[in-house]
Amino acid sequence: MSKQPNPLSGHFRSPKLYVQLPSGGKFYDSDIVNYPESGELPIYPMTAKDELIMKNPDALLNGEAISQLITSCVPNVKNVRQLISNDVDVLLVAIQGATHGDDIEVATNCPACEKEVSGVASVEGAIETMEVLQETYIVPAGDLKIEIKPFKYENTITAGIASFKSTRSLQALADIPDDMDKLKVFNDNFMRMADMNYKLIVDAVHTITLGDDVITDREHIKEFLDNCEASVGTAIEKEVTEINKIGINKTMMFECEDCEVEKGPKQFEAPISFDPVNFFTAS
Repeated sequence: MSKQPNPLSGHFRSPKLYVQLPSGGKFYDSDIVNYPESGELPIYPMTAKDELIMKNPDALLNGEAISQLITSCVPNVKNVRQLISNDVDVLLVAIQGATHGDDIEVATNCPACEKEVSGVASVEGAIETMEVLQETYIVPAGDLKIEIKPFKYENTITAGIASFKSTRSLQALADIPDDMDKLKVFNDNFMRMADMNYKLIVDAVHTITLGDDVITDREHIKEFLDNCEASVGTAIEKEVTEINKIGINKTMMFECEDCEVEKGPKQFEAPISFDPVNFFTAS
């Protein structure tokens, strides 16, 4: 291996964007994110290798593609799977902007005429809408204070894989001739997804405070959730859902040129997807 300086090093990629995270780095040790004093992480554009990885369906499904992508394009991140999902969303949008520019073509269906309508979203505009996560989120339950933390990206991967397997299994129902066998497959899938959703709720509970006692033991927390009233679990689930929405604004205004005003609004707001499966196919 040559020990001489590479004469091409002056043409290596350099940061194109600097972004803050919804978490502000407050949930991480330095072994997860080396958070700079400026509060902004440098974002590098994708390499040719990164683009090939993002075309691997299996790597996208198990989270490996996203992990490798963020490791490559955001060197300050040391452990991608321990990031919270809110931060991963922002980093993916920033990497898209650093690689392909500020404008992203997006599409949705008009709610009035159902025709597909396209538009252009701004990466920097989306990042500027970013909301910041609080240090703590508390769900009161009588004399208890239940502290909630955002989902980690690792939780999101697990949930995504479970959802994919469930979808594939349900798609196979058409090939099962016996109705009772179909019902069993359907019920099995329902129970697996219910167990997965419950596990995510349990994982989201960080501590439970009772008077001066702060309970952190995971077995004690799970045993409490296994035996508390349903209203407590519902309140936790609702809070977790709201926390996971915090980050960049994932909606934009569209205009349907073919839609009559009397049929419905010519301009309408609709959600846009930052799904990594198709988000990085722009050129």
